[in-house]
This record gives sequence, structure tokens and C-alpha cells, in this order.
Amino acid sequence: QNAYRLVCKVQQYDWGKVGQDSTVAQFAASGDPGFKLDAASPYAELWMGTHKKAPSDISLADGSTLPLADWIKGNRWALTEPLASQFDGKLPFLFKVLSINKALSIQAHPNKKLAEELHAKDPEHYADDNHKPEMTIALTPFEGMCGFRPISEIAAFCSTYPEFAAAVGEAECARLVGASGGADGDTKECLKACFTALMMQEANVVQAQLAGLIARVEQISAATQSPLEALLLRLNGQYPGGDVGCFVIFFLNVVNLKPGEAMFLGPNEPHAYLFGDCVECMATSDNVVRAGLTPKFKDVEYLCEMLTYRAEGVDKQVLQGVPDKADPLRTVYKNPVPEFDIARVSIPAGSSAVLAAVAGPSIVIVTAGGGTVELVAGTPEPFTTGQVIFVPANGRPPLTASDADLVVHVAFAEAD
Repeated sequence: QNAYRLVCKVQQYDWGKVGQDSTVAQFAASGDPGFKLDAASPYAELWMGTHKKAPSDISLADGSTLPLADWIKGNRWALTEPLASQFDGKLPFLFKVLSINKALSIQAHPNKKLAEELHAKDPEHYADDNHKPEMTIALTPFEGMCGFRPISEIAAFCSTYPEFAAAVGEAECARLVGASGGADGDTKECLKACFTALMMQEANVVQAQLAGLIARVEQISAATQSPLEALLLRLNGQYPGGDVGCFVIFFLNVVNLKPGEAMFLGPNEPHAYLFGDCVECMATSDNVVRAGLTPKFKDVEYLCEMLTYRAEGVDKQVLQGVPDKADPLRTVYKNPVPEFDIARVSIPAGSSAVLAAVAGPSIVIVTAGGGTVELVAGTPEPFTTGQVIFVPANGRPPLTASDADLVVHVAFAEAD
């Protein structure tokens, strides 16, 4: 057998798109015969993998289903022995689709050492001990924040928006302005001091300064507001009452991805997703350290302490896939961690292709179009938008596009 169908679970966080507007809901309805869509409910994430919070089931040839983690446990060959040894016989990645209607939290993911410490200290909020590097690829125009802006940009905002300077602290802002041309080490320490000062600021100070800034920006006509000012108003509308995360937009790069563009979110890097649909892959973990734009548990001190405080321009945040020289239909998004990579395969309408074999497991989801897949050699089956398959190591399922291009995204791990 070349591959196996997966039945995957959704997460209904309140920031998700609602009902039929959610790509996650549309995909779930296609991939899970038992899924019932509620037109009034948010559908935020589709999880594809073995994470215990929402594990996928594998459909076997006899019609039965089994948790994918259990099937892999009894079929180590599906990972290859090197990967099975490296990752303790477990699938090393978690693949997702996200449909974002309003901003997610200001957050970062811990590195492996910190994840182990957080899990031991607070297993209620940090349920596993793994790190969570991530890659995001836009399916639609996608808006997010990633990494600190260049110091010169942040320093300029201290002058342009005095309410921001007051929330951070006049002394800290003055130091930031002075450090904007300094050595990298001094700059990082200064940036850490300023960001920490804002995040630890008294709530009444944040609320008062944010209210003043909102009132001032609201006096500017929508046609002449800057994109950042429009974002400020939008975030304040989504999280009213003086959320400190509204001020964080002056610290972090606002990144706008076109479909097919990507971001890599390494350990201890601050980020937030704002709007749009994407596929996302990560090491198998759900560890998140949050500090704003969320009603969930916040761990502000840990967030401020853990960040790298690397400050780079927005152009450094946007990644492009690399065409596969051996397969003109395949674009690969490589990253610096061993747990996963992602590929995008686009098969022209009416054409057939065989997925490239990799020395490790793959999860494949149809993100556009449709056609057929041969799970068992010589037996084509429907393969439509939102459906998901698991491909064991070195599997090569044949795909055929129908009357539109068939586009799949493939998360995979590969032995060296």
C-alpha cells in the first residue's frame, strides 16, 4: 500500500474564522465523514499528526481505524530506523491548517532546554517537554508579526507616538534612541530592557496611554491613517480594555505574506498571527509562552527573559520556497531543524505525477483542486480539497489532477 487516509481533528479557538468562511471547517468537512459544521462556530486549526491533544486516526485497508501513533508504534519501518531511533519511535512533526479571523497572542516557543524546565515547573500550562520551531506557508494573503524591528524604527516610534514612549518609560526610550547606533550587544540589552519595561508596566499606565493614543488616531481619517495605525485600531477592537499587546506592534515587524511565501519561527523568537489562512508545521509540541492579545494564561516574565532580541528588517522574515531540481512540480521549504520540512506540489489539470519518495514519513493534504490518489497501486480513489493521507517512508503514491490544478502541501521528515 502506497499511503493511508487520515481522519484529523479540528480546534475551535475563538480567534478562528466562523462556519463556512473557515478553510479549516471546509477541509474538515471534506476529510472527515463524521464532521458536522456549525455555521455559528469558529474553526481555527486542523491538526494532522499524533499530538495527544488532537491525534489523527489512520484508516486501514480492512476499513478499521487506529490512532496514527499506535499504528506507527507497530510499524517503525514507516519512519525508517534512523528516524525511529532519533525520535524515540514517534512522528517528529505536527502539521496544521490555520484559519485566522482575529489576532492570536503575542508569543514565543521555548527551546528544548527551556521547554523541559517549564514542563517540570508548570505541567498544567506546559503539557510537554519539547521545543516547537515552526514554519508557516500562506494559503491566502496572510498577516502576522515576527521578530523585532530594527532599533532605529522602534526609536523613531518613541518620537512619533509619545503615548508609546510613556508606556515604555521615557528613560528607557531615551536609552533606546541613544543605543540605535551602538554595538550589537549593547543594542540587545537595551531592547530587552525597553520591551520588558513595557510588558511589566502597571496596567493602569498601559490602559491610560493606549486610550489616549486610540483617541488621537481615531481623529485621523481612515484614508490617511498609516497601515500601523489601522492595525492598532483593529487590535484594540478585538482586545478592548487596554491590552498591552496593542503597543507591541511598535516593537515587532508586521509581515504580509503572499500565497506561497513563508516564515520560519525559531525558538525564543516573538511572533503573532493576525489574519489569513496558512499551513503550518512544527516539532510535535503545544508549548506556547504568551504575554498579550489573549485571554489565556500569560507568562510575561518568562517571555521577556527567553527572547533572543535579534532585531532585523521585515525583509529578513519572508522566505521563498526553492524549486526542486529533480522535480519541476515540487517546491521545497527547508528549515534549520531536523524534525520537518515542507513541500508544495502542483500538478497541472488533467496530468498525473508520482509524489517524490523521501526517506521518512510524510503527511499530505490537498489545499486546492482535486483528482485521484492510488493508495493501493492500480486503484485510483478520489482525493479532494481538505483530504489528508499518511505516506510511509519511501512511499510514492500516484496522483492525477482533474479539471483544475491539484495542489498538495507535504510535511515530511527525512533521514540524513
